[in-house]
Amino acid sequence: MPSLTDEEFYWRELFGMDVVTTKGYSLGKVTDILETGSNDVLVIKANLKDAFGKKERLVPFLDGQVIKMIDRSAQRIEVDWDPGF
Repeated sequence: MPSLTDEEFYWRELFGMDVVTTKGYSLGKVTDILETGSNDVLVIKANLKDAFGKKERLVPFLDGQVIKMIDRSAQRIEVDWDPGF
């Protein structure tokens, strides 16, 4: 596959990355990506139910709006997302 810049990535690289909110709340790990007509959606699963009773979340992949940072070296995605959703 072609080499990418630091700002680009392949979807497969996102699988297994930790997802954390901008306020430091851990949502879980990316387990799947759903392709929809308007935007793709990250499927994020936690090991256990969290304080909100959630074990799985669907977070829209809206770069800049929801997705704030993807750090390959740290295997981490930072999102602006309310953990209650």
